[in-house]
Amino acid sequence: MDCTTNLSSLEPKEIARLVLNVNDNAANAFIQLIRRRLSILERPLTTARGDGKSYIYANFNPEYAQMAITILRTYYNFCLPYESRNIKKTPAQRLGIAKKVFELKDILYLR
Repeated sequence: MDCTTNLSSLEPKEIARLVLNVNDNAANAFIQLIRRRLSILERPLTTARGDGKSYIYANFNPEYAQMAITILRTYYNFCLPYESRNIKKTPAQRLGIAKKVFELKDILYLR
């Protein structure tokens, strides 16, 4: 449900039921995947002396971070299946825009 969705045909009880069933599990899972798999977007490390943060592995060019997130998003949606209700599918398969689980080389070489 989007804030621009036309809800005029629905009863207030139906709208309330839809709103109560909204969750952000998929968005949280993707954000956690970004934090775990992209070192350029990791939180800074604490120095051994404890006097501050170390940005030794940080990349300060946001263009590279955007490119890395795009690659990870494509991998997440088309290559990384997860199991729900005993069915293992990628998010793209669940939406009906892909018919198979792709391998990373399929994405990189446009197969």
